[in-house]
Amino acid sequence: MCRYDRLAWSEAISRFYYRPAVMSTREVYKSNIRPIFLLFYYPFHLQKKSTRKIIHISIMSSREYETNRILNQTIVFGEQFYYIILWKTKRKLDKLNILLVNTMYHLRGGGAPIYGIKLAELLKNRGHNPIPFSMKSPYNLESPYEKYFVDFIDFRRELSQKNFRNGIKVLGRTFYFKQARKNIEKLLDEHNIDIVHLNNFLHHISLSIIEPIRRRNIPIVWSLHDHILVCPNTNLYNDNTQSPCADCTSNFKRFILPVFRRCKKSSFGASLLASLEAMFISLHHPSKIPKVFISPSEFLKEQHRRMGFDVSNFKIVPNFVEVDEFEPHYEPGDYALYFGRLSPEKGLDYLIEASAMAKIPLVIAGTGPDENKLKKLAEKLSADVKFVGFVQGDSLKQTIYNSRIVVLPSICYENAPLMVLESFAAGKPVVATNIGGIPELVGDDVGFLVEPGNSENLADAISNIWNDKNKIIDLGRRARILVMQKYFPEKHIETIMSIYDSIV
Repeated sequence: MCRYDRLAWSEAISRFYYRPAVMSTREVYKSNIRPIFLLFYYPFHLQKKSTRKIIHISIMSSREYETNRILNQTIVFGEQFYYIILWKTKRKLDKLNILLVNTMYHLRGGGAPIYGIKLAELLKNRGHNPIPFSMKSPYNLESPYEKYFVDFIDFRRELSQKNFRNGIKVLGRTFYFKQARKNIEKLLDEHNIDIVHLNNFLHHISLSIIEPIRRRNIPIVWSLHDHILVCPNTNLYNDNTQSPCADCTSNFKRFILPVFRRCKKSSFGASLLASLEAMFISLHHPSKIPKVFISPSEFLKEQHRRMGFDVSNFKIVPNFVEVDEFEPHYEPGDYALYFGRLSPEKGLDYLIEASAMAKIPLVIAGTGPDENKLKKLAEKLSADVKFVGFVQGDSLKQTIYNSRIVVLPSICYENAPLMVLESFAAGKPVVATNIGGIPELVGDDVGFLVEPGNSENLADAISNIWNDKNKIIDLGRRARILVMQKYFPEKHIETIMSIYDSIV
């Protein structure tokens, strides 16, 4: 084997699954292979004792050029090195029936439903069978499993009527929803479920589904999309004072502070209900429900650690964006853009004020409870703001393509907003607030961070980049490269499958 002979080498490695050394990161993740180690030999005529070196390398660098750099630096010592890379086939999971639990099963419901639908597509592409369990809605995607879905409820509408019957209905739905338990039991009896993957399900579906799953010894994974386990208002935000809040650092505070501060919808009743729900959730020991918690940001994981969670079973799995579905449009467009929910915690009043100060055209895409209020503010300030309503699909992409920059002015502790990754995929830099998990996505090389709740700072940041065409193009290119290297679907599903593999 020490002879410098191509045939000898071919025979020696014939029992391994061999691939060329030069492969891109995405090609490696798409394939079913992983590098094991790198072998280096001197040719036979230079062979000496102890000259063989086995160098262990990491599974895969997040950047292709880093892997190539390792190879180049190693062979600088001389051309006399003969090297190969050995690859081994990973163990494949059999076809799995994966129950994806989410409050909504349509694209109008925000980040969590969109994530669940996209994850289902990735699982299908891997040959698995994702099964949705959700709430009925006229906006839902078609599904053969809709017969198991629970009835629709609009909490805001039910509570606005302020009658005893509706209050009892909301209480029963929030704490223990019998229909949800009955329907999921029927689903579990009729389908052999291998894994239950929870997303957002509290409130509308409730904890009533957990016991039937446990009784059948089905492993659970729980993807966290908000702060519901550490904040009764779910978003670390006080609706009454319209300011971020992370004061509930113990169960006692979670039960008391919301009621006194009226942080849920500025309402004593809603805040009391949120506190009671927090108490009910804590009695079920949520940290023991899943085998693995999935957090898209370090910030969210840290908030749970502050609340006393054992975070040893937390896995950081960043969100992903389907980069190939976006075309890069680096040329600056005509307006600044915000797209998403129009609600107080998004800080859109500061963005409209900044737009008026900087005299920069702004497009706002989305709907929400603050829509009329924001329109009146824009009219009062004579700001150049255009509200285009809810847009999705190709219309949303075109709206992003025609923008110059995307702005996220949130004043709440955002987790890992998908709109940032979608903007990057389109080649657009992002100006965002330095709060929550946003700094984990937006760095100096792809955008700008400003302090939340400050219209002047936001206006300055937008103005400083607005007329610098080369800077906008450069940041946009870097943003596109970032999502291609770090936030692409193949990498995400690979990590999810490794988690599934560890619990089945």
